[in-house]
Amino acid sequence: MMASMRRKILLLVAAVAVSTAGRATAVGLSDPRRTLDAMGTAAHTIHDYTMTLISQEWDGDRLGPEQTLIAKWARPFRVYYKRLCAPHKGREVLYADGWNDGRIKVSLNTWPKNIKLNLDPHGDLAMGGTRHPVDETSIVYLVNVILENLHRADEKGEASAEDLGWETILGRRCHKVRLTTKQTVTTHVLGPKETLWDVEKEYDIAMAPLLQENRTQGWETPGEAKPGATVRIPRYYAAKIDLWIDEEINLPLRAEIYDGNGAMFERFEHRDLRVNVGLGDEDFSPANPEYKF
Repeated sequence: MMASMRRKILLLVAAVAVSTAGRATAVGLSDPRRTLDAMGTAAHTIHDYTMTLISQEWDGDRLGPEQTLIAKWARPFRVYYKRLCAPHKGREVLYADGWNDGRIKVSLNTWPKNIKLNLDPHGDLAMGGTRHPVDETSIVYLVNVILENLHRADEKGEASAEDLGWETILGRRCHKVRLTTKQTVTTHVLGPKETLWDVEKEYDIAMAPLLQENRTQGWETPGEAKPGATVRIPRYYAAKIDLWIDEEINLPLRAEIYDGNGAMFERFEHRDLRVNVGLGDEDFSPANPEYKF
C-alpha cells in the first residue's frame, strides 16, 4: 500500500504541475495551482518530520473536540503518536510498513499496570474514535489526498482553485487556498462477504469521507457496516478544502475539509512542524527509553 501511495504522489505532483503550466500565462504567478504544485513538491521531499498534531473529526452530528498528539513520521512509512489530551492521555502508538506482522503496537499507559496491545490497523479496536486508519495518516498522505481530489475533479471539469490571499497563523505567514469540487454520490450494496474496506479499494475513496457520507447509518467503525447495507459513495474526498500553506516550507499548517452538505467534517493543524530532522530507528522502536512499550 505504501509503495503504491508513493507512486501516486509522484504522478499527482506531475499532473498538477502540467495543469499549472497550462494556466500560468492566463492567470500569472498568483495562480493558486502554483502554490499547490509547490506543496506537492515539498511533500515529496520530506524524509521525516516531527510536530504537534491537532485534529478534529466528525463525531455523531457535529465536529468533535480537538485531539492533541505528538507525531513523528519517516520514510519508509513509520509513525509514532502520543496522545496529549483526555481521554486516553499518554496513549502511544507505533506502526511501520512491513513491521510487527502489519499490526499497530499500542501502549495504553494505564495505571497501575500498563496494557500493551498489537492491533489490526483496520480492525474495530484500532478504528475506535477515528476515521483514519494509521496507514492513512501523515502530512504526506494529506497532501496526496488534496492533490488527488483536485486532479480527479479537474479531469471532469468539476474543480476550481481560489487564491484567498495571505494570513498569519501559528506565527507563520501562510498562503490561503480554497479548492472546491462538484460533489456527486453513487450507491453500492454490500455483498455477502463485502466490507467497507472492499468498497474503499474498489471505488478508490478513503475511509474518512466514506464514513462521513454514511453518517446517518450510525456506523462508528467500518466493521459495523454489514452485508446488505446500501453504501453511499462520494466521488471526491471533499466538496471544499481550505488550506493555509506555509510561505517558507510550502506545507499546509491548517486544513479544513467540508462535505457535499457544507459541513466541516475534518480539521487539522500542524504545530511546530519540523521537516527532515534526521529521525532514526530509535524514534520508531518500542525499545526507546522515552516510550512505554
